Amino acid sequence: MTSLPFVSVIVLNYNGERFLPACLDALRMQTYPADHFEVIVADNGSTDGSLHLLREAYPWVRVHETGSNLGFAGGNNAAIAVARGDYIVLLNNDTTPAQDWLEQLVAVAERHPRAGIVTGRMRLFYDQLEVELCCDHELRVFEVDAGLPLGVVQYLDGFGGWEFDACGARFRRTRGGCGVIGVPVPHGPGSFTLRVRLAAQLPATATICSNGQTVARVHLTPEPQNLCLEIPSSIAATARPVMQNAGSVLFTDGHSRDRGVIVKNNEALYETDRDQFNVVEEVFAGCGGNMLMRRAMLNDVGLLDDDFFMYYEDTDLSWRARLRGWQVLYAPNAVVRHVHCGSSKEWSPLFLFNVEHNRLAMLIKNGAPRQAMGEFARYTSWAARSLVESSAAALLARPGAHERRARALLSMRVVGALMISLPSLLRKRAHIQRTRITPQREIEKWFQVTHD
Repeated sequence: MTSLPFVSVIVLNYNGERFLPACLDALRMQTYPADHFEVIVADNGSTDGSLHLLREAYPWVRVHETGSNLGFAGGNNAAIAVARGDYIVLLNNDTTPAQDWLEQLVAVAERHPRAGIVTGRMRLFYDQLEVELCCDHELRVFEVDAGLPLGVVQYLDGFGGWEFDACGARFRRTRGGCGVIGVPVPHGPGSFTLRVRLAAQLPATATICSNGQTVARVHLTPEPQNLCLEIPSSIAATARPVMQNAGSVLFTDGHSRDRGVIVKNNEALYETDRDQFNVVEEVFAGCGGNMLMRRAMLNDVGLLDDDFFMYYEDTDLSWRARLRGWQVLYAPNAVVRHVHCGSSKEWSPLFLFNVEHNRLAMLIKNGAPRQAMGEFARYTSWAARSLVESSAAALLARPGAHERRARALLSMRVVGALMISLPSLLRKRAHIQRTRITPQREIEKWFQVTHD
């Protein structure tokens, strides 16, 4: 019988004290033999109680202190340097893995020797209940609160975009009289309270239901009303898991998207997990929050790019691995639950800068010359034009001009940073392209052409 490989699970942490217990307790309960894996928490200079918690409650965890915030790539690379595993697994600190998660990742890797990367199934932390609001007149939804601050509320169907009323309150209106909202549901059996703030275009009765069962009928007026709806256990039990990532796809312009996310009316929505991603298969890229890497692949390809502070470092590594002939596989039974943006803030200036900078840097390193130069030129032209137009709009005091100008300035910062780092990027490109063994036509088969 073949002996099991030794695995190093790396949990990157930066001020994640509130998330660590759920993650580490789940790792302690893994079905993979405890003497065949280690857990390393790579602490990126936390200033909360993370280190005290680790010392007091988790003495079996190896703690590697980086001394400062090195970002996702730098912090993980520092831990990889001291890891002992034949396989290295990256796991977000705001996740909870299923008991057989590690066993499933390793099993897929062991069955496929050319798999340099194996990525698992990532679900949102809370299951989702679809709630339908119906009325003879247009509805306005100001607030939806299931008592889960880190849960994701989704406006699934029948809604326009965000608007503001005369008092500055934010709302979304139904297109017609009905809309469907995805509501996060607390773990465990039983009922829960759903708080909503609603108004109707004209006085009317609205029906609130889920899975064919009526929750409430309420009389609404144009004045917003706060409602507390008791969702019975029979309805709460019909909530379904929600996909976040089943590997990643790549578009020709370098943008990537999680498999399990759909774009509808220019809005990204997480799909209900209906076993549509239920087979072991090849994907273009893995997700760094739930990803196994073969040591031999890292020795061949290199580590995560330290210059990618966060975002796109996993896609970049997957692309480089493919250029060297390695596969990237998806393991559907390696399941983790993830608190969406528990450790970072989506659409913050830091998020936007790193996403755009690293997307373009990845293209410069790995893409075909026309692809890389064309997208860099397009982005630079767009950023310059946006800065001119938004500055003119700000002088004319047009609504939203200052926000657009701030975004344009951020884009120009991206261009400036890329120009400064261009010599380094070109040196990396020269090495990657000189040592590649996979022809460009094989890589381009994976590209998707358009995205919303």
